Amino acid sequence: MLELFRKEQPVSYIFLLLYCLLLRLAVFFGETNWKPLSTDPLSELIYRTVGFNNLTTNIIGTLLIFIQAVIIIAMVNKNKITRENSMFAGLFYILVVTLFPDFNYFSPALLANTAVILMLFNIFSAYKKNGPNSNVFNAGIFAGMAMMLDFSYGIFFVAGLVGFSVVKAFKFVERIQYIIGFVIPIFLTATYYFLIDQLPMFQEMFFNNLKWLDWFVPMNYITYIKIIVFGIILLYILLNFNNYGKKNSVHAQRKVEVLFWFIAFSALTFLFQPGIRLDHLLVMSVPVGILLGFSILAIENKQIAEVLHIILIATSFLFQYIL
Repeated sequence: MLELFRKEQPVSYIFLLLYCLLLRLAVFFGETNWKPLSTDPLSELIYRTVGFNNLTTNIIGTLLIFIQAVIIIAMVNKNKITRENSMFAGLFYILVVTLFPDFNYFSPALLANTAVILMLFNIFSAYKKNGPNSNVFNAGIFAGMAMMLDFSYGIFFVAGLVGFSVVKAFKFVERIQYIIGFVIPIFLTATYYFLIDQLPMFQEMFFNNLKWLDWFVPMNYITYIKIIVFGIILLYILLNFNNYGKKNSVHAQRKVEVLFWFIAFSALTFLFQPGIRLDHLLVMSVPVGILLGFSILAIENKQIAEVLHIILIATSFLFQYIL
């Protein structure tokens, strides 16, 4: 199956969409009373329009994941982060965000992932650029949007500062541009809530979305298994850290370093996000999915890579249809 996505071809995107639909098929047939635990300004406005747990949101969520994967593929291939162009980064992002049933909802984290991907795209595009740089301002805007979609994603504002420092000489003026870009989505969202006479609700969201070690995870054997599976994937990525730089250019190594910084900062959100459930692991899914794709692509024995891929798919099906 991986051979369909080893090279970037137009027809492969059709298979990528079918792949995404296949892994999310369970969400169209199961019944659930899922609802977001936290209320976030932009996500709340979206939920008021389309809801958060119905057929429409299931379709939108599937298309959103596919679009996110396409952007990831374009970002990785445009920036020559891997030695060869492939679709693995987007493919394994889809696999990560559909790994557990807990991920299969139209959650604020899934929405915010779009902004994180676009933020990374701009950070990578700013590599060694001198002079006026719109990428810095754009990244700030997407960082602010991510925070408005899921408050805990505000940590990526700091991750963005570190990311730019890794890929370029991050000047003082550019830092100001980045901060201004970050503030704009927050200001515009607050203005809209003011216009509809709900500014106090907007203000309350900030206070309600900060709690220390407030975990809402039902601890049973299935939960433990899921945490162990995700932990194994993280460990596998970390153990492959030295392999990412082999035979790659310096600019590729720096961008991989940025992805690891994003994982590190996203882990901090488990300290202050209220009502943490397993679906909060989606905060790590963008860098984890990309790096997992890099790891599988780097395996020289294609049969081993295929086996690992099948094991991950089987794991997803196991959790969605059996456990």
